[in-house]
This record gives sequence, structure tokens and C-alpha cells, in this order.
Amino acid sequence: MMPLALDRAAARDVDLVLDLTVRRGPRLFLTFRDAALTVTRDTPPRTPDCRVSADPVAFLLVAFHRTPQWLAIARGHLRATGRRPWLATRLTHLIPSP
Repeated sequence: MMPLALDRAAARDVDLVLDLTVRRGPRLFLTFRDAALTVTRDTPPRTPDCRVSADPVAFLLVAFHRTPQWLAIARGHLRATGRRPWLATRLTHLIPSP
């Protein structure tokens, strides 16, 4: 579903591999390249730029804009690490809520 919701205009010049782990849930690799998104559980083509560990409830609330992402980050419900952790904040702009 995520690739269908991608904002292609916002993702036009984005080259990003994101390792997304929903706690007590699946680990997904999101690859943004050339205004396209590929979601897989397999090893990505390169080292992820950013790793995100997310509490499932907080992730859903942030995704649907019911709570600010900065509040979830401050409370420890969302955590970003890796070479470029600041790129995690772009996820809600690249995949807007329905």
C-alpha cells in the first residue's frame, strides 16, 4: 500500500533507503529512488541511510497526523539512528496520510 500513497512530486529528487522496524512487528526496508518507492523485507541494495524503530501505536498516530512526530520522538516512541537520521522526519511528507 505504501507505494500507492507515495507523493511522487515530493519524492522526485529523493534517494533514500530507510530501515523501518515496528516494535514487536515486521522490519521493512523502504527504498525511495526516482519518484518511486519499493518496500521489501529483503536486504536493500545498499546500506540504509536511516534506521527507524517505532512503537506501533505512536507510528500509526503520527502517520495519520493525530499526534506530532516531535512529541512521539521526545517520548521515545519513535527513534531514528544511522548515517542520516534527520531524513526520518521526511517520511510523513513523502507518504501523506489518506
